[in-house]
Amino acid sequence: SQGQGKFGDVFIAKAHGIQENEVETLVMVKALHTRDENDHFEFKREMDIFHKLNHQNVVKLLGLCRDVEPFLVIVEYSDWGDLKQFLLATRKDTTCKGPKPPPLTTCQIISICHQVALGMENLANHRFVHKDLAARNCLITSKLGVKISSPSLSKDTYAQEYSYFQFKNIPLRWAPAEAVLEDEWSTKSDVWSFAVFTWEVFMQAELPFGNKGDEEILQLLRNHELQWNPPEGAPQQLSNLLLSCWNKSPKDRPTFSEIAIKVGEMKIDD
Repeated sequence: SQGQGKFGDVFIAKAHGIQENEVETLVMVKALHTRDENDHFEFKREMDIFHKLNHQNVVKLLGLCRDVEPFLVIVEYSDWGDLKQFLLATRKDTTCKGPKPPPLTTCQIISICHQVALGMENLANHRFVHKDLAARNCLITSKLGVKISSPSLSKDTYAQEYSYFQFKNIPLRWAPAEAVLEDEWSTKSDVWSFAVFTWEVFMQAELPFGNKGDEEILQLLRNHELQWNPPEGAPQQLSNLLLSCWNKSPKDRPTFSEIAIKVGEMKIDD
C-alpha cells in the first residue's frame, strides 16, 4: 500500500490481459472508501474525464469497478512515481532511498512543461477542467516522460497542501482569485495553475508562498495583490509566458494551445 486517507488506499498490482499485446501489466489500484457524497461526486467527475481521454501525456484509466464499495480504479503505473516526490529527491538537502536523481537541466524542465502543456491542451479540447494541476498530480517515468494524473490519486499523500475554504478542500496556492473566491474553475484557471506548476519544477517542488499562511494568501487574493514572480533561472521567453498566465483577468491569459506552441519552440542550450 502506498497511501491511506480520505480517498482510500493506493496499491501497486499486476493485471492480466488489461492492455492489448501485454500478458501482464504493472498497474496502480486506488480504493475509494469514503461515503461522503461530495467526495463521490468529485471522484466520479475525475474518472469520467480520464476515462474519455487518450493522450500520451495524460494518465490512462485502465479499469473501474463501481458495483460494490470500496470503488476501485486501475491506472497505468509510472516507475518513478509522482513528479513532486521526484523533484524533492533532486534537492541537495534531501536524503532518499536508492540512487539520488540529479537536478533537472533547464532543457529537461522545458521538456516536462511542454509535455504537461500538451496534456492540458488535450483536456481543454475535450472541454474538461482539471481544477488541480500541480507537480503532485503528475507522474514521471525514468525516461522523463510526464503524464497528468487525477487529483484523487494523490490527495491523501499531500493533504497538507490543500486548504479548507467554503466547505471544500482546495489547492489555494495553485489557484487564481476567481476560482478560490467565486468558485469559477475553468480552463483559464488551469492555465494559472500551469504557471504555478512550472514554478514548482524550477524550484524543485518548493511550496508556493511557503512563508505565508493560508489566511494571508486569501486576503491577498481578495485584494488582487497576490504577486507571482517567475522562478530564478527561467529563460526570458518562459518568464514572459508565465506572467501572462498569471494575469488577473482570465480572458487575458493564453490558451493551452498557445502555451504548447510557445514552450515547444523554446530552444535552450544547457
